[in-house]
Amino acid sequence: MKALAKRLSRLDESHAAHRNKQGLTPAEVLRQRLCRREAEETGRPYEELLRESIAESKAFFESYTGDRSIAGILRSRFERRATTTLEN
Repeated sequence: MKALAKRLSRLDESHAAHRNKQGLTPAEVLRQRLCRREAEETGRPYEELLRESIAESKAFFESYTGDRSIAGILRSRFERRATTTLEN
């Protein structure tokens, strides 16, 4: 039992979202970089783009029913964008 608990603890640590010195996860850092780049390219305010990105992400996960694996999330995003593009 002790070995099993130790293994589960190691798995939790290895799969937990690691944070940088500012307390941000890699996903949050990437989101900020993408929003900064888009703000520079489009001239829109960075804060507005960041809020939209966060709201879009929250809306996605509220309606997401998949297995929450990386492949499942990417597949769902791709399918959702493909149907949105076809509708417009």
